[in-house]
Amino acid sequence: MGLNPQGFAIIDTPPLDDFTLSQFEELPLDPYTGSTQRYRRFSQFRLVHDGEWKLELLPHRHFAQPRQYNDLVGGQLRTLEPLTVDPTALIAAGAEALELDKDTVWQLNIHQCRVVSTPDVEGVAAPEGPHRDGHDYGMVAVTRRHNISGGETQLMPLGGGEPFFRTTLEDGQAIVFDDKLMFHHVTDIQHLTDEGGHRDVWLVAINTWEHRRYGEEYEAEVLASNNEG
Repeated sequence: MGLNPQGFAIIDTPPLDDFTLSQFEELPLDPYTGSTQRYRRFSQFRLVHDGEWKLELLPHRHFAQPRQYNDLVGGQLRTLEPLTVDPTALIAAGAEALELDKDTVWQLNIHQCRVVSTPDVEGVAAPEGPHRDGHDYGMVAVTRRHNISGGETQLMPLGGGEPFFRTTLEDGQAIVFDDKLMFHHVTDIQHLTDEGGHRDVWLVAINTWEHRRYGEEYEAEVLASNNEG
């Protein structure tokens, strides 16, 4: 398939089994977003192609981003619980859409998230605002929207500005994009009734193994970013 000239594509994702869907109900609270609207699990993988795309789970480590890419919670090591499911089918669909080089070894950060909106909880989907994450490629896949409005995905020029693309990803849709070429953002969600609502998503960051965002050396660089600027 490949990306369009602007550097992104919208794709359909394979259906998830009942167990994987049920695990969105079991996600622990993400304590780093300043409220109680986000629940998350996180794992890191090595991705190779050997007749088919294969994920190798890496030993569990912290989630970390340099401050230059996230001035809200960057520069720290975040402890998150690991995934309890196998996301290979989803990742294979994204890899094919991105036309990832099958002779290259890739490193992935994969987040399984739920953002909620209730009368007491504001459904802030991207607390850091429009941004890029400093990766080679990104993927945002929506599994389920329940009783909400909002959650519009937006792509902007590097540095921000007016979006050049807007869409509301529906259940079973994903956007894949070249993170080096653009900023991305998603607007807040709003519950439609007092029972509340949620948006279940996968956030995937993709880098060549050479530029991996994994391991003690990378984590040391993230901590050192606190002293930059």
